Amino acid sequence: MTEELISKDKSAVRRYEDRPVGCPPGSDAAAMTKEEKEAHRDTVGRLEELVEKAGKADKKPLPEIRKILEESPELAWRSMDYGKLAEWHFVERMTNDKDFGSKELLRRQLAAMREEIAGENPSPLERLLAERVVATWLQIQLYEGLYAAGMYQSMNLNQGNYYQKRIDRAHRNHLSAIRTLAQIRRMGPSIQINIAQKQINTAG
Repeated sequence: MTEELISKDKSAVRRYEDRPVGCPPGSDAAAMTKEEKEAHRDTVGRLEELVEKAGKADKKPLPEIRKILEESPELAWRSMDYGKLAEWHFVERMTNDKDFGSKELLRRQLAAMREEIAGENPSPLERLLAERVVATWLQIQLYEGLYAAGMYQSMNLNQGNYYQKRIDRAHRNHLSAIRTLAQIRRMGPSIQINIAQKQINTAG
């Protein structure tokens, strides 16, 4: 392979971006001017204000909310990301309230796991499944930790069985996510899935 071909091959590689599937990349903050950054902050602030009002059974802000999201669709994920919210709850449960260092370390570990599992040039479906693999892994660690902590306390047989069932269920979900990701990869970079008579192309 010539140096030119190697260069082209490297440029085609897309690194994993730790953002939800469906969320556009958004603007590059490093390339934005001071004025553009200020305008962006104003837009984010205005959106948060409108969402708060609409959350109180007020439909009046909806047209403006829709207009902002049409122009900056990535902000929909900034305001509300249920995947990250679920992860936040697990991280909070697994760490002490004010142990901010451990929280940050765990979040960085999870982000690194998602990147390594997804690999280079992942399709949207591969990214989604990589997120699921990591999410179920996190659940296993939480339930294993609760079970282990209970062993030092007065845990009766019913309580022990309850925790073990939670671990087993989380482990099955974890293996299911891993198997599905492996199956998708064996099918190749571009496959189609028929859902309700509609074809979905999983190519990135």
